[in-house]
Amino acid sequence: MSQLSRSRTALATSRARSAAIRAGALAATGTLAIVVLPALVGWLAAPVGTLGWFSAVQVGAAIWFSGHGQSIGGSGVTVSLTPLLLFLLFVYVAGRWARRLIANERAVVATSEWSQVAQRGVVPGFLVGYVGAGAVFSLLTLGAPVAPGVAAVAGTLWVPLLALGHLLVRPTDPEAPGFVRAWFLRGPSWLPFAWRAGWRGAAMLFLLGLVLVVLAVLVSAPDVLRIHEDYGLNLLEGAVIVLLQVMLLGNAATWALAFLAGPGFSVAIDSVISPAAAEPGLMPLVPILGALPEEADYPPILFIVLVVPIAAGAFIGRWLDRDVEFFGNVRARLWATATAAALAVAVVGVLTGLGNGSVGSERLAAVGPSVAPMVGALLLEVCGGALAWSAWCVWRQRAETVTDSSSESVLHAEDLAESAESAESAESADADVAAPQEPADEAGQPSGEGSDIARP
Repeated sequence: MSQLSRSRTALATSRARSAAIRAGALAATGTLAIVVLPALVGWLAAPVGTLGWFSAVQVGAAIWFSGHGQSIGGSGVTVSLTPLLLFLLFVYVAGRWARRLIANERAVVATSEWSQVAQRGVVPGFLVGYVGAGAVFSLLTLGAPVAPGVAAVAGTLWVPLLALGHLLVRPTDPEAPGFVRAWFLRGPSWLPFAWRAGWRGAAMLFLLGLVLVVLAVLVSAPDVLRIHEDYGLNLLEGAVIVLLQVMLLGNAATWALAFLAGPGFSVAIDSVISPAAAEPGLMPLVPILGALPEEADYPPILFIVLVVPIAAGAFIGRWLDRDVEFFGNVRARLWATATAAALAVAVVGVLTGLGNGSVGSERLAAVGPSVAPMVGALLLEVCGGALAWSAWCVWRQRAETVTDSSSESVLHAEDLAESAESAESAESADADVAAPQEPADEAGQPSGEGSDIARP
């Protein structure tokens, strides 16, 4: 690279870094507005109290840190449970800002410069801008009723990292930065496709859990509404409570996945809900918890729900089989399938661990499924389903190969038989032409001793 090219690349990197810092700060501000505005609405809707509007802003800032996977606490109570849908919403908002930033910078730099500009300008700049804004937001929580922990500012890196990773770590995209493609080139050729299939599988598993939760809430709607009405809230207060519960639907989705996997989950100490039995115990008065089943022992047939994660694994195997041609390499096919399934389960496990935590003390000190048993069961089921699909594909291809070989053998034998018949017919024709004929008499009969007609 010439000195002029280096100077141009360095200038483009510096410009991109400055733009990325601004974009990161704006993305963090946008996510803060998502929680501060409802907090202000709740303050306006609440009866007249001693807390001012700035206290509502402080509470909103604390919830912002909670949405980034950080613990918040006050008055001896610690809340470490992360609202997963709020967390994913933050990732989406940050991703929108990052997408615009990447599109703008990609349009003004040369293809040969893009990898370095992205690696040294866009990525660090966006992270610095986002975390820097988080450091400013932490000042709002000083003296607040609830406040984040000491390491909360650094913990906000979760959101911008996932947003950038979703946009840049795409090894099958020809416009991905060179350093991303170089990471995957060090591995087997199927790794980029297994990476994509694994993330799609994680999204599918999460959506399956979310669908199950929504169905449970709809079925138990009367119980949920009755608990909600017991609060005696006005319209604005009720809207804020509903919004908070919607943000917790993602956590409930991981609970549903733990139920489908077999180990089940707990909402309070000494409670468990699994395909074997339901022992919810004494539940807090949260309307959405009205969808939980009552205490009961379930028949063994209910363990049929384990078919759902197995079927999800089969879909992962199908996606991978559709995207990659293994050319008969069974070992590579099985490794790729197992890697994609394990990645999907790992992502779900991280989300589950992030969504677990405490929402108070005593009975609510540990809410959510136990991560290790859940991940272990899901790994066996999802990998089993994916590998079963791959094994079926291998058997089908081999059966088709044997069938094709048999058909070719039959056709070849028929061709040989036809060739033999053609040769035999040709030999017979040649023999007829070469055989001498006996002379005939005047009556047209052949002469000889064997004639039946006597001569006159």
